[in-house]
Amino acid sequence: MKGKGIHSRSIFVQLLVFSLLASLVPTLLISIFLFYKLDRTAQAEVQDYHDQITSQYMKNIEEKLQQYRKSLEVIANNTVILSTLTDETLNPYDKGELVSKEVNNSLLLEKQSEVRNCMIYSSVQDCKIYGRRASMMQQASREVWYLQERAMKDDCFSYFALKDSEPILSLVKDIEELDTEHLSRSQLGIIKLDVAMKRLFVPAATDSEENATYDVIVYKNEGEDAKILYQTLKENGSEILKKYWSDTAKEETGANSEGLIDTYTVAGQTLEDYGLNLLFLFDNQDSLEKRAEIIETILPLLLLLMIAVTGVIYWYSEDFSSRVELLVKKFRRAETGDLSVSEKISGTDEIAVLDQQFNRMLGKLDQLIKTSYVQKLENKEAQLKNLQLQINPHFLYNTLETISSIAAVKQVFVVCDICGKLGEIFRYSLGKDYGELVPLEQEMTHIKNYMFIQKIRYGDRLQVFYNIDVDAAHVYIPRFILQPIVENAISHGLSNLTSVGTLEVSAFEKKDRLYIEIEDDGEGMVREKVAEITRFINTAKPVEGKKNIGIRNVNQRIKLAYGEAYGITIRSAPYQGSRFTIQLPIMRKGEEDET
Repeated sequence: MKGKGIHSRSIFVQLLVFSLLASLVPTLLISIFLFYKLDRTAQAEVQDYHDQITSQYMKNIEEKLQQYRKSLEVIANNTVILSTLTDETLNPYDKGELVSKEVNNSLLLEKQSEVRNCMIYSSVQDCKIYGRRASMMQQASREVWYLQERAMKDDCFSYFALKDSEPILSLVKDIEELDTEHLSRSQLGIIKLDVAMKRLFVPAATDSEENATYDVIVYKNEGEDAKILYQTLKENGSEILKKYWSDTAKEETGANSEGLIDTYTVAGQTLEDYGLNLLFLFDNQDSLEKRAEIIETILPLLLLLMIAVTGVIYWYSEDFSSRVELLVKKFRRAETGDLSVSEKISGTDEIAVLDQQFNRMLGKLDQLIKTSYVQKLENKEAQLKNLQLQINPHFLYNTLETISSIAAVKQVFVVCDICGKLGEIFRYSLGKDYGELVPLEQEMTHIKNYMFIQKIRYGDRLQVFYNIDVDAAHVYIPRFILQPIVENAISHGLSNLTSVGTLEVSAFEKKDRLYIEIEDDGEGMVREKVAEITRFINTAKPVEGKKNIGIRNVNQRIKLAYGEAYGITIRSAPYQGSRFTIQLPIMRKGEEDET
């Protein structure tokens, strides 16, 4: 009897201890590892956030400064200004007014909030000039900036105006006259564009915050010679900059180093072309708050998990041991001749007991399978009901017709036209009455419907030309390959222009190939950007979170259908527009069925 009690009790104890060791120890180890990974992930996210902010900030600053330099080049090449500076017949003040007017008209900046002043200083002694934006070099020599060491040596320099209270970044461009007869140049003066650093370098606020989530220190020189020009910190800026160069800056990276100073994470950047350095300061409080959030989230969940696991293990161990004990008692009663036992188990060891438990498990398993089958049938029925509730596409067409009818009654006929074009776009996009290959004529009709709506949006700012030099009714192309490229040309090339933008769609046949060109005269792209997009659209592996997905999908469809010899090529240059060329095999009426 004593052995039986020990045996029954030992099963429960062994199951309980083993289960706790087998579950809680791995749970603790996995939780610690998970917390470590989450902590590192949070730090990586914060670092990525900092990198994105600094990258976008530097990109915006460089784009603005490049825009200012472009403006100086336009002014320096203005023929009216060149001729006025050397004109000896006009009154100096009339000349100054004329030059000032040309300077204002020649500025190509979309937003000039950062521009403090723009002046032309003439060095032509025989032709005096005075105006709001024009003066003589002698006048410049009496101004504060002229005394700066780099003022007349480099094409940019910084100084303080208004009694050292306002930091200024000045961009300088020589005005030169070309003598075509003697093939020589003569300097007529300089252009000086002043940019207010307080407006140029002020950090932009985020959508969710009224103020920026970081601070910036703009300074020149390095090491002990570093001098702050502008900072968003209210105090301690000089001390932080000093610590940065004494404790944080590394020899190999210098002003581009990263590290920790007091409560800040700092990241250095340089504007080498302008002799300026920037130090970004991110308060570590954000990182600490994220870490605290992770701890506050993980610890209660871990505690609940451990309690739940312990409870389940205890319940399971007790239930299993009690069933084993009960089955052993039933077996002993059967040995004594108690026929109330409906099922006899042969043997006296635990194997027989486990065999009986296995049979019970099979019965429960059968019940679970039936229950699961019923649930699957119910899920299928729910899915069928959801499919029945989906919107019929004809609802969209009927809605557009209703809107068009109301607009006709109200005599708003442009809305009627838009509804008609939009309805045709829906029908073509849904593809109910179209195959995979369509005549070029149908694709162009879709593009014209799309451009009709875009021209309503942009008005006279957008002009479109079509030059189709093929039999568009009998040449077939894959359906829906032109709109993504046309849409890209408008949104990335023409939408930001302040002047009239032009889009031209051309199609022609050359050496048994069909060429479709979509060209705009918009902002254009640098060579590196063109190379990056070309690599992206020719990558077969799917990539998420990238722009130009539509163009990439079109290019991959063409290559999968016709081979690597066909697809999209890109040509572009800054301020000269972009051209996307689609190469396809010539497929005429009858050939599309074979394909």
